[in-house]
Amino acid sequence: MKFAFSKYSLLAYGSSILLLGFLLSLVAQIPASNASTECQTPMPQRLNTIDDFISMGHFQEDCQKDSLAAVSSFTQAIRLNSKAEKPYYNRANAYYALGNYQAAVADYTEVIRQNTGKFGYSSAAYWNRARAYQQLGEKQKAISDLTQLIGGSSLNADEYLLRGNLYKDLGNKESATADYKAAEKLLQQYLNGNFGTGMMDARYQEMLEKVRNELSQLTS
Repeated sequence: MKFAFSKYSLLAYGSSILLLGFLLSLVAQIPASNASTECQTPMPQRLNTIDDFISMGHFQEDCQKDSLAAVSSFTQAIRLNSKAEKPYYNRANAYYALGNYQAAVADYTEVIRQNTGKFGYSSAAYWNRARAYQQLGEKQKAISDLTQLIGGSSLNADEYLLRGNLYKDLGNKESATADYKAAEKLLQQYLNGNFGTGMMDARYQEMLEKVRNELSQLTS
């Protein structure tokens, strides 16, 4: 059995960290949009700054469902300032959505290289790069990134679950079992309300049942 990780867990990893209390001139006219009126992501009026191009990239992804166009917008933001980590991070996510995992890894690596460790994107970049490595079949590299995230301990069950899956795939039952047990403990704490009522939802109950099933299979 595999644990499925949603797009949310990939692209909004930083938000889950916040929930757990951890935290994470060119002038051009914007062309007319064919986007759905239901989309809530605003389209910038002009493309002058890095933030304008990043906003345009989000609009293209969220409203136009065009990750390739978003890559171009994020690339333009990088051209304006190659030392800003935010456009690299967003371009990496767009590459991931396109299935270009090698390019995603390169951009996540640049984010990690540039990050000052203060209030940047390095934690999310490690998580997302681990997911990209997983897609590329580079499981040991994915494990290394997850280990960097977890450190001595972590309050994010997804990190333990993914690393447990990878250990299991590599035949390391002992390490897989340890990670699943850590995830089980955290998921139970979520459901008990130890981290606030925001973590008490059906998704975690389902995850808890699955991880207990994995443990049962590994220890039988």
